[in-house]
Parts: sequence; C-alpha cells; structure tokens
Amino acid sequence: MNILIIATGGTIGSSFDGETINVRADGRSEVIDRYLSARPDVQFDIRHPLNILSERVTCEDFNTLAKSLYEADFSRYDGVILTLGSDSLAYIASFVGLLFGERDIPIMLVAANKILSAPDSNGYENFCCAVDLIEQKATGVYVPYRNSDGVMYVHSATDIRQADLSEDFFSLHGAYATYDGKLNPLRNPIAHTVPKVFSSEKPPRISDDVLLLHPYPLQDYSAVSARGKKAVLHTLYHSATLDSASALVFLDSLGGVPFYIATLREGQKPYATTIEIVEAGAIPLCDIAPECAYMKLLLACAQDRMSIKSFMEKNP
Repeated sequence: MNILIIATGGTIGSSFDGETINVRADGRSEVIDRYLSARPDVQFDIRHPLNILSERVTCEDFNTLAKSLYEADFSRYDGVILTLGSDSLAYIASFVGLLFGERDIPIMLVAANKILSAPDSNGYENFCCAVDLIEQKATGVYVPYRNSDGVMYVHSATDIRQADLSEDFFSLHGAYATYDGKLNPLRNPIAHTVPKVFSSEKPPRISDDVLLLHPYPLQDYSAVSARGKKAVLHTLYHSATLDSASALVFLDSLGGVPFYIATLREGQKPYATTIEIVEAGAIPLCDIAPECAYMKLLLACAQDRMSIKSFMEKNP
C-alpha cells in the first residue's frame, strides 16, 4: 500500500521544548516514524509543503496546500493523508473537501488533541484509523478523530465544526461514522463541492476577500468595515436568528456586496428576525456548516468564470 503524506505541522507535528509547544524544525511528525516502525510494509511518500501551527494559517498557506494537492499524481497512491493542526482543522478540512471531494481516492485529514508524547494524545490513533480507512478503500474526504468519550468518529470533511475548549469535534449533521476496526456508518456522507473551475494549471489563489461575522448580544456593526471585501458571511444563533434591526443597517451600508447568512435548516420554521433580513437581501445558506460556507465563499471570490452567487448555488 502506497500513501501520499502531506505534512503541514500542527500539534501532531510539534514537540515540547520545556517551555513551549511548537512545530519541529525538520517538519517531520513523530506519528509517521511510530507508524512505520509498526507497519514497515506500508509505503509513505512524504511531502512538507508547510510547517506551521494551524492558528497561523494564511491565504498563501491555503494556496500552497491546494497547489501541492493539484500537482500530486493521485493515480500513484492508494490514498492521501494530510497531517495538520486542530485549531483550524474545520476550515482546512472544508477547503480540501470542497476542492477534492469528487476525486476517486480516499483523503484523510489527521490532527491531534495533544503532542504525540502526551499519554492522552489521540494523534497516533487518529493516524492509524486514517491508514485503515484507506486500506478499506473508504473513498471520500474524511476526518477521523477520537473524542474524549473514547469513540473514534469519522467526520465528513465539509461537515465538521470548529472544536471548542473541550477538544472534541462534532459535525453539523453528526459524525458520518464510527470506527472500531470496521467502519460503522451512521448516515450518508456529506460532500459539499465547488464548480470545476480550478485545476493543476489554474489552482485557486484565495485572498482575504470575505468578512466573517458571528452574532452576539449588543453587536456593534459600526465597529467593522466591509471595505475591500467581495462578500460577507454572517453566522447565526442556534435558532438561525440574528439581531435583524442592527444587521439591516449594516446590510444597507454594503453597497451591493453579497451578504450571506448561515446556517438555516431546510424545513425549519423561521423567526421574524430571519425573515426580515432575508427580505432585505440577505442570501440564506441552508444545511452547510459555517466553516464550510466561509471556505466556499473564499473560493467563489478566487475565480472569475461565474458570479459568486452562481458559484455558491452549487450544492449536493
């Protein structure tokens, strides 16, 4: 079995020097060495396009990652594993899933809750699960991740949500499956994709074109500016609401910049505040994780073959 490893740093590629946790200077992850010592029959082709803590990810880092994936000859491999940090895992997973979710090859994104030397790190187990899923030909883009309940969950890459201080990861629609030596699907996989406007000849080059806002009480829209942005994405409270009275003033100030809200549920009974902002011109995005919606908007702004609205309307 031959697997392409794209190592990008993160906690899974970090060590503790006695004072701080940081990526290893050589970019290599202990998880790879540990796995190969147990399974010398597996062949890894290891590449290091990035070596960062994922909270520092930049537009150029996203572009470098996309270029590295587009340049890879997938026909040479049984699968692909990306090792990365957990802080921006949901965003990077969505980015990769959106661009490569229709490829006929298993792609796994593997992160760790703690550095590999920590006794309660889940990094090695997550990595082992990724290799197993590739061996079992689980085609798609997934994130295997063991939560604190001891269960190994397998998340659809474009459905996973950002983790909070609990260190556990969840998906908008729930995990796709669990894994206990075999894959146990819990539902159909989610696979949001984008139009085929990018290629190895023209990989995406995203820029900081999207303003991302989250709702909170007493939100002061006068403190933010959408100047220079091509789109705005406003996430919603859990009831798919926001303070429409304040948001309407902000929307009116945008001068035609598309204003998206996420996420709404198909068939959900809307609140009056949601109706008000939609009737004023906000574009609702349904049943898509905000992290995925944000990355999709960035990709929509990074191409010129169709309007942002047409690009965003492509959904499974």
